[in-house]
Amino acid sequence: MSTATQAIQTAATPDQLPDMPLDPASIKEGNPVAKGTIIAQTADKKVSCGQWSCEPGKFEWTFIWDECVQLLEGEVDVTDIATGQTVTLRAGDMASFPLGMKTVWHVKQKVRKFFTVRTPEPLEL
Repeated sequence: MSTATQAIQTAATPDQLPDMPLDPASIKEGNPVAKGTIIAQTADKKVSCGQWSCEPGKFEWTFIWDECVQLLEGEVDVTDIATGQTVTLRAGDMASFPLGMKTVWHVKQKVRKFFTVRTPEPLEL
């Protein structure tokens, strides 16, 4: 009988995030410079968590994974393109976005979020 070794993963909150650029074709207004990093992953790399930030602007985003977020700072309006529903997220707010949802993000004040994503395939960034 084999036993897999598991360990608690820890990480300090990053002071600076590396660039995680948006597709230039997705940008609708402004200069929404995005940065982010994965902080921890499961062994199969299908569940990942990390932090992401973005400067003010507007862009389209299609979720290629299931994602849960908590906004740490800033303000953003997120619109579900299919339904037209818009939610405003501010520091402390949490939200969940399903795989395949097409959205427009209107970042009003620089945002920083903590995220957890579940991907169909291992996530390599």
